[in-house]
Amino acid sequence: QCANITLFYFFFLGTGSNILSALQDLFWLSKSKVEKQLQIISVLQWVLTFLVMGIACTLILMYILCTDCWAIAALYLAWLVFDWNTPKKGGRRSQWVRNWAIWRYFRDYFPIRLVKTHNLLTTRNYIFGYHPHGIMGLGAFCNFSTEATGVSQKFPGIRPYLATLAGNFRMPILRDYLMSGGEC
Repeated sequence: QCANITLFYFFFLGTGSNILSALQDLFWLSKSKVEKQLQIISVLQWVLTFLVMGIACTLILMYILCTDCWAIAALYLAWLVFDWNTPKKGGRRSQWVRNWAIWRYFRDYFPIRLVKTHNLLTTRNYIFGYHPHGIMGLGAFCNFSTEATGVSQKFPGIRPYLATLAGNFRMPILRDYLMSGGEC
């Protein structure tokens, strides 16, 4: 019993640290570690959405068609046919989705910044080129499909749309998720 007390004293009291700091070293309770974990989760969410969500939602929809809930899937498919050209007409953006906190963690992981070098007239249309974009345009997505970098505050009156492949809008549910960010 005396050895246990000595061991306890050495680990928690003898080193000058308190129990909370010892727990912070053992777990990820410190603010910087929690923020880093949230940044990783936000990037993982985006990558998995890009790679898996379209296929997964298509398979789930096909499965639901074979169950007693087939009417729900049929209604969604009817909506999909009716709404097919919406991405070509600018989509359906949602300020709520564009302002999610997850996008700020996404921005801070890389870090991504939007630098304003010139004032833009709101009476004109503009095309911004993003190069090199690669297979996933992380910077373009973060700057123009979210409000993580404050695009609306830096360019008031300009409403950005991020253009992507038409094939991204062929997948159920994924298309609505993409359009909510202002992609078309």
